[in-house]
Amino acid sequence: MFKTGNAALSQNYQQVLAQFFPRYLQVLQPYHDAIEAVRIEGHTSSGWLGSADENNSYFNNLKLSQQRARSVLYFVYGLQSVQQYHGWMKKNIAAVGYSSSKPVLNADGSENSEQSRRVAFRIVSNAEAQILVILQESW
Repeated sequence: MFKTGNAALSQNYQQVLAQFFPRYLQVLQPYHDAIEAVRIEGHTSSGWLGSADENNSYFNNLKLSQQRARSVLYFVYGLQSVQQYHGWMKKNIAAVGYSSSKPVLNADGSENSEQSRRVAFRIVSNAEAQILVILQESW
């Protein structure tokens, strides 16, 4: 969804997000009490153009992955169709960059650089709190 070294959202990706994200929030609404956080996770491929230094590549990609996650959050927050969720979004949605720490791999174990450049949505539940409530209610 991103060009190499870039955090800008393509027109196609903007259209996908504009259709997906409002529906995503609607689906999550009944489960707000069970959700601790929603993370918009930015990822990169492992390489960095012009650098053979693995550490330099990692930290450059960390910044880029954070920019990608932030650009997605900024875009979806600006959608008119999600204004009613702004309060909940501010409290529960975070943009997080993972650099190249979680690459997408091909069947042979090599990195799929193109698919590694992505943003994912991850729900973090408060399962422990929910289990505690269930246990307390059963006593």
